Amino acid sequence: MKGGVGKTSTTANLAAALAQANPGTPIYGLDLDPQNSLHLHFGIETGDAPGVCRQSLADGDWHDIVQASQYGVHCLPYGPFTEPERQAFEALLDTHPHWVGEQLAQAGLQDGIVLIDTPPGPTVYLRQAFACADLVLIVLLADAASFLTIPAMETWLHDMAELHPDLPSIYILNQVDSASTLRRDVAEILRHNLGERLAPIGIHSDEAVGEALAFQQPVLQYDPHCQATQDLQRLASWLGQAAA
Repeated sequence: MKGGVGKTSTTANLAAALAQANPGTPIYGLDLDPQNSLHLHFGIETGDAPGVCRQSLADGDWHDIVQASQYGVHCLPYGPFTEPERQAFEALLDTHPHWVGEQLAQAGLQDGIVLIDTPPGPTVYLRQAFACADLVLIVLLADAASFLTIPAMETWLHDMAELHPDLPSIYILNQVDSASTLRRDVAEILRHNLGERLAPIGIHSDEAVGEALAFQQPVLQYDPHCQATQDLQRLASWLGQAAA
């Protein structure tokens, strides 16, 4: 529900961690955010090549826009667009509630693990991701602003239950800072309120995450021994067990 919590970096780095933990399993990163920045974490240059926006408007197969990276993750960028194209794509998604899931199946991408990045807020992109998901991951910071968005998130999940009943959701704490008294206190309140729905492994605040993006690499490759890399590896392992 809130921007600035690190959804895209978490999506990208978690995808890289899952690729590392699951050799031989295709890992895909689907960018449903018009900011079109997911591919930057993998050093993929898209240029003017169509992404999911233009490919959908042209009724093309999403398989043709998959771009491989050297990090074991295949990316489907949102791609370039004009404002009328973005509006037309969102109207298409609004008209066809299961469009994304149908395109993933048509492209044969459901043989692997697909991570979908969405923009903040109750958008048509989030509804599409919700409709085809096996698991919803909600990224939070241990701060007051994130804490105050939880009721809105919970209300939205309840309202969407008819679209996809019994879909599990897990909250993930990002940029954990044990040196901050306020963040420690908020994290403790979140653990008390969310219980088992809060992942037991958070991602610590780590300068290597931002530095890795500057070099257009997942943090696991940029600094294999940093705290964030260890957290992501543990989180990927835990999610694999939770999903099983």
